[in-house]
Amino acid sequence: MEKLEKLEKKPFALIGVNVGRHTPKTLKEVMEKEKLPWRSFVGQGSTGGTWHVSGTPAFYVIDPRGVIRHKWVGSPGDKVIDAALEDLLREAEGKGTKTPR
Repeated sequence: MEKLEKLEKKPFALIGVNVGRHTPKTLKEVMEKEKLPWRSFVGQGSTGGTWHVSGTPAFYVIDPRGVIRHKWVGSPGDKVIDAALEDLLREAEGKGTKTPR
């Protein structure tokens, strides 16, 4: 989580999707209490189908081109998220593999 807080202006997005577990109000309260540094929203209606959410919460890492690079159902843990984001940062700096098209 420590690294997540330093990534505000980096070229990707980490997004959480919660379906059927929280209302927007309770999700906001949880995010504030836990000091979650990523965007998260409540999926209702067709969101679960649109995002292909099979469980909740689901986390997505989206690269600068809008490509979903990572998806986890349930919390993968800080180390897994940090490693995925570090890979994207190296890639963005030209030190890693290229972004898929």
